[in-house]
Order: sequence, then C-alpha cells, then structure tokens
Amino acid sequence: MATIVCPACHEPARRIALRTVKALLTGAALRRLVPKDEFHFCASPDCDVVYFAPDQVFRVSDIRERVFQKDTASEAPVCYCFDWTRESLVAALHRGARPDEDIQEHVRLRRCACDLRNPQGACCLGNVRAVLADARQRS
Repeated sequence: MATIVCPACHEPARRIALRTVKALLTGAALRRLVPKDEFHFCASPDCDVVYFAPDQVFRVSDIRERVFQKDTASEAPVCYCFDWTRESLVAALHRGARPDEDIQEHVRLRRCACDLRNPQGACCLGNVRAVLADARQRS
C-alpha cells in the first residue's frame, strides 16, 4: 500500500475520519467540502495544510480550532477535551501535578471525545506526554 503524502509539503499523512473533518471545518470551509473523498491529516508543523483529499485541501485558516502540531504558542491547545494548553501543562508540572495521569483517567472513564475535538482525530496523550517531556528536559 502506498504512503499518502501531503500535496503541499510531501510529508506522510494519516487517514482521518470524515466526521472529524466536518466537525472542525469553519462554516465557509464546510460549504466547500465534497464528502465523498477519503481525507488525510498533515501533522507537519511547517505546512499550513491540515486536511486533504485528492481534489480538496483545507488549511489552518479553514479550521475552527488551533491545531497543536501547527501552532507553537504557549496557549495553543494540546488536550482539546479537557482544556490543557502547553502553558497549563507546564505550570501543572511545576506544581508537582501529573496532568497526563489526570487525562489518562478521564480517557479510561470514556469521557474524551478526541475523535471529534482534536484536529488530528486521535487521542492527545502522545502530544501531552511530549510537551511534558520537553518541559522536564528544559528544567
């Protein structure tokens, strides 16, 4: 099976559910959507394409949420379900809290909606743990 790559940056992309794309597009972008295609998510931070299909491209400006992989600001969301930003994760870590364990417990209790809220259409725990690891390394 061939690897699907982003049409703009040519980085590998992963398939994403149409319901995630539809949930996160702005109204104007949703009006342009042709829902028959299979969509993919581009996680490359240097590319402004978020979702694409063979004849459709949706960019950062077409998305209702800030996209973690494409927004390096401290107030950018990392966990979309439980409102954790880079800044709040680092602050919690410095207070001795374990936000990753808190999020994991909510996931275990089936409270998350990552498939709809997170632009990558998947659980945020990997992103959360990467932010925390980076913060620990910088301390």
